[in-house]
Amino acid sequence: MLPAAANLVGSLALQCAMCYQTAAAQGPRGIRAMNLGILLLIVPVVSIISCITVVTYRHRGSAPPSD
Repeated sequence: MLPAAANLVGSLALQCAMCYQTAAAQGPRGIRAMNLGILLLIVPVVSIISCITVVTYRHRGSAPPSD
């Protein structure tokens, strides 16, 4: 199972050779900009998942009344 997962990760990382080469050719300012852009894109996703987790955790014991 682990080798299959490693193979999947490796193949996903090589999907866009042009993107990889462009990123590798950037100077320090470009690399910093890409890192900040990635962080900016991750913040909303983490916030949404965190909110859903908190709401689910708080309502874990409450069930609708059964008739």
